Amino acid sequence: MNAAAQLLLALAFAFPNEQGTHLLVTTEVVKPEMLRIAVCSGNQQATVHFERTQSEGRNSTGRQTPRNFANTAGAVFRIVNGNVNPDSTCVLADDTFLSGAALVPFARPPQNARCSKADYPPIQTDKNRAVVGCWPIAASSSGLRINIVEFSRLLTHALATLVVIDGERRMYVDYPAEFKGPGDDLWRADDGGEIHAEGFEVVFLLKRGSTFFLGVDWAGAEGNALSVHAAEAGSQFKEVVTDSWYRSPM
Repeated sequence: MNAAAQLLLALAFAFPNEQGTHLLVTTEVVKPEMLRIAVCSGNQQATVHFERTQSEGRNSTGRQTPRNFANTAGAVFRIVNGNVNPDSTCVLADDTFLSGAALVPFARPPQNARCSKADYPPIQTDKNRAVVGCWPIAASSSGLRINIVEFSRLLTHALATLVVIDGERRMYVDYPAEFKGPGDDLWRADDGGEIHAEGFEVVFLLKRGSTFFLGVDWAGAEGNALSVHAAEAGSQFKEVVTDSWYRSPM
């Protein structure tokens, strides 16, 4: 097991209650008391304390949402220093996660923003495909950028990618899919065969030396696909933690 994978063993996704005072992890955590920090979307950080494990309530809607927090099974953590935005996605970690590392602060560009065409040539060269759409989803004051890119299909083989651009370095999370027909689902349920960049949210981007750690929340019609990726060297991120929340409307 590489160093990045070992570091990320003690990570878990969590969502807040409606007041933003507690966080809930819905997956099994072997030693929840070891998780003491929360890194949340919107450049938020908090100290957390494990309180209890709760079972699913009789009045549960079956949705893993802030509104159903009290009735969802999982591990409950109290935020020690204030609260977080109730719409946040958080990742809980032990004390070593931020040691010797820097969280990259970033902002979300306007929804109608598009990537600079200057970004296209190196990305097309890397993937050997033509770019047909590119949307910025995060940008830092240092010039680091995160984009969602859709490429032209090769026969039935569709591809979208998330790319982190740091100077001359480009790091990718690829999302391949198989095209079945116009209007059919491609990447997510009810996506109409299109990639929807507005569904992507960067939970955090952490840099330790030349290694990057990236948390992603990809919202779709049925819920959220959650993942953490590590890029120790080269240009391809490796997925090291995954989770999901079922949030389909009633």
